[in-house]
Amino acid sequence: MRSQLFILSVVFAIGCGGGGSGKKVDAAPPDMAIDAPGALAGLGQACSMGMNNCPTNAPLCLLNGAGKGYCTKNCITDGTITTNAQSQPTFNPVPTTQDAMCPPLYTGTIGTARCISAYNLRPNDAQLMPNKTYMIDWACGIQCGAGNTCPSGFSCVQGQCDPT
Repeated sequence: MRSQLFILSVVFAIGCGGGGSGKKVDAAPPDMAIDAPGALAGLGQACSMGMNNCPTNAPLCLLNGAGKGYCTKNCITDGTITTNAQSQPTFNPVPTTQDAMCPPLYTGTIGTARCISAYNLRPNDAQLMPNKTYMIDWACGIQCGAGNTCPSGFSCVQGQCDPT
């Protein structure tokens, strides 16, 4: 997992100017529960491994390395990353082209919902290799707001709000 975190952080920082992190999906079926009143619903709603309480508009539970997660939705499935001789990535499609599907999922007022959460890199090499093609999935995430602010329960990590 550590190598996947490194790869996705490097890939995202180089390719998109923000921060992504290695995330995995908790595949438990959603049960439509909503967090406590005032908490985020949909994108950013808290979830954890084995307890996917995500609503149907954001059915995936993306987990960080600490096992904390948030509900989201795929914005790109089976995208590709192709590296050149210097291991510099080119994305297809470019994640920002799918940003428009993320704001309708977000009820918060801090930060911006965007297609910025990279996860499920295949193959999972320790680092991006030169002249190679990878597959990757992307999900909606919350880009940090002004002054690196994030909704309650999140902290800004490399430009993206990550559950704390």
